[in-house]
Formats: sequence, structure tokens, C-alpha cells
Amino acid sequence: MPPPPFDAALVTPDAVVEAYQRLRPHVHRTRVFTCEQLDERAAHGAKRRLYFKAEHEQKIGAFKIRGAINAISLSSADHIVTQSSGNHAQAIALGCKLLGKKAVVVMPEDSPGVKVSAVRDTYGAEVRFCQPTQEAREAMSAELVQALRAQFGEDQAEEIHPNQDVRVVNGQGSVGLELLEQEPNLDAIVVSIGGGGLISGVATYVKSVNSKIKIIGAEPECAKSAFMSKKAGELVKNPPNTVINTIADSVKSSLGPTTYPVVRDLVDDVFTATEQEIEDATRLMMERGKQVIEPGCGLAVAVATSSQLYEKYPELRNVAVVLCGGNVDLDHLPWTHRKRKADEMGST
Repeated sequence: MPPPPFDAALVTPDAVVEAYQRLRPHVHRTRVFTCEQLDERAAHGAKRRLYFKAEHEQKIGAFKIRGAINAISLSSADHIVTQSSGNHAQAIALGCKLLGKKAVVVMPEDSPGVKVSAVRDTYGAEVRFCQPTQEAREAMSAELVQALRAQFGEDQAEEIHPNQDVRVVNGQGSVGLELLEQEPNLDAIVVSIGGGGLISGVATYVKSVNSKIKIIGAEPECAKSAFMSKKAGELVKNPPNTVINTIADSVKSSLGPTTYPVVRDLVDDVFTATEQEIEDATRLMMERGKQVIEPGCGLAVAVATSSQLYEKYPELRNVAVVLCGGNVDLDHLPWTHRKRKADEMGST
């Protein structure tokens, strides 16, 4: 069976429901929690409540297992190739282990060690390293698929793209399905954006249930494909063949042909955060919320507690935040890295 075409029209509320039934036996139904001190940070002169969807407590430490399980379940291939900086890589590795398939994962050479170790050592996937650009990842993945097909047969290898495969996007939409079952009376949902798979799935389902709920995207200032695309009215990708320097390593990707139309039509707005704002929000959640989250997740917290969001949408009161991942390299926390650099400069 050939993989479904990259057609955003195949991302539908019904497909999200079907995906959820397929993946549900293999994933956690993650909790929703609140934190008064985070509510205070989001208040900005009004009474607000933040509801945190704890996907950082999901299997492999991120929501990615949802889309991976759905896509792998629908694939007839025995060899699954993907390219990812870490969370999708872990999801494909575990998904293949659970479903009895072979995973080959292309990872940028600067991927966090904790994620590489999980993919290779914990979940047993084969890892191939490439240059840390989107183009290098995609080129190596394509080469591996062709090599595996030549060795095992045309129908025995395929790539499951981390955010443009409709099977993945529909699987990620189950986050929104669960969230509305847990907290139906929401005014907005804030979601970090890399390639847009999570926010596209969530927006597709949530808007079908309640079109009044605002879907808000969050991006790093230095990797803002969705922000630029919304502004331009057409797909705009991050600069090609460029190393993107952001502590939010899980959201370096650009929107693509599957996710751009969904973001264009169903995502109400996209806000950006600086590196310092992402770092501060990540640390705030760890210190005040007592939750270990990664910077790509702290990005959504930064936007959900920002004054810019509520200056534009002052009516928002009940705001959900998807805590998309918690895979942190404890040896390279952003603030400890900065302190080391300052200490080194001070000693010279």
C-alpha cells in the first residue's frame, strides 16, 4: 500500500477520531493541570486560568508518539525511515519496536545527546547523522528509502515525515480531542509550531467542535515560518541551508504543503518569542510548576503568559497550553550553558 499523498484535505476531524481509536491502546491519556503562579504571570490585569495538557509526560516524553503510532499502523512497509532532531525520532523508534518494524532515523549531528541515546540505545533504532539543516535531513532520508527499497523491495520501505505526513497529523490531532473532553470550556489553545503537525491536527479537530476557540501558534523569533506565512498569505519557509540557532531545538522546522493550508485557514494567530523569553518560561515552569519541560515546550508557555497575547485578545480567560515535550539534556540546560560561558570569559 503506497503512503497517502501529502494532501491537507486528508486531515479531517473524522480521521482524527479514527486515528485516536487506533493509537489509544499504545499511548497515555495525559492529564490536564493548573498552576496558580503561572495564572498570575498570564493575568496582565485580568483573572485568567491556564490549563496545561501534559504531553511532556507522554510515552517518549512528547506528543509525537501519537502520530507515529497512527502512521506506522497504516504502513505496509517493514522498514520505516524518518528524519528528526529527537522527539519524532524517538516516537518512530518506539512505535516500530511496539509494532515489530525496523526503524532507521536520520538525526542532525547537533541533536541533544539525551534524544540520540533514547532513539538508539533505549528503543533500538538505527541512527544516521547528517548536517544540521533541513535540506540535509531530507536528502539523506530520501537516499535511505531508495537504498532500502533496492535491497528489500519497493513496498518494504517508506519515510514517515515528522510533520507533513497526513497520518502523523491526524494522530497528533488526538491531543485536541482529549483536551476538549477534559476541559471543554476553553477560549484558546496555545501550541508550539515547528513543522506544524501538532497545531494542524489540533486545529482541525477543535475547530470542528467549537469554532470560537482560538488556536494560537508559538514560534521562536529566529525560526518563524508560520508567522511569516500568515503575514505573507503564502508558504514561507525558514532560510534554506542555514543552521538555526535556537534553544528550542524541537521547533526548527518550517511549515510544508500539508500543514500550511491548515495553519492558513484554521490557526487564528501566531506569536513569536525571543530566546530569552523561551529560556525564562522554561525555567519558570520548572521552578514554579515543578514540571520538567524542554525549551520547545517553554515556547508555548512564553506566549501563553505574554502581554502581547492578551493585549491583542483581552477577552481570553481560559487558555490551554500544550506542553509538547519534556526531553531535556540536563548537562546542557540553557541557563547553565550561559553561566559557563560567562564564567569562562570572566576567568580570561
